[in-house]
Amino acid sequence: METATKLVEIAKRLYDRNMNAALGGNVSFRHGDEITITEAGINKGFMDADDVVVVDMNGNKLLGNGKPSSEGKMHYEIYRLRPDVHAIIHAHPPFAVGFALAHHDLPDDILPEATILLGHVPCLPYVTPSTIELAREVAQGLAHRNAAFMANHGAITVGADLEEAYNRMELLEQTCMSVVYASILGGVHHIPEKEM
Repeated sequence: METATKLVEIAKRLYDRNMNAALGGNVSFRHGDEITITEAGINKGFMDADDVVVVDMNGNKLLGNGKPSSEGKMHYEIYRLRPDVHAIIHAHPPFAVGFALAHHDLPDDILPEATILLGHVPCLPYVTPSTIELAREVAQGLAHRNAAFMANHGAITVGADLEEAYNRMELLEQTCMSVVYASILGGVHHIPEKEM
């Protein structure tokens, strides 16, 4: 079972690996009808287990000292739509954010690992952060996917647990970085269709 300590470990890992900076990003996990989520306005690299908040599926605070992340609505909407998802990570990894700024999708036919763990990663349209409109857009975008870019914003991954959601985010960033390097070297060659 996931714990607040595990959530903090994942949040710090994201910070230590340059996938979040300053106050950016948010992490959550669901247990039954309760969601444990990072506190609003806190640097994820320096938080501890007291800096998480427990809310219900509507975002009503049940436990914790601070306010839940301002992007909580996005988490709640995804959990409502995806009963198989028990962990969500929203982060700002530099190469993935580059894709979000350029409004580029990440195709599913470039690296076998990315094909299996990520699939096609779309860039969803820009919607104002922290709004219910963004929450609904992202939830719909992840209805049948495990990762997405949010235009001019960041990246989001989901999983059955925190490790799976984290591994998807880490692989997403590495794949984006590899695509950028390949583009500098003359372009990405795709896996032959018959091999897919």
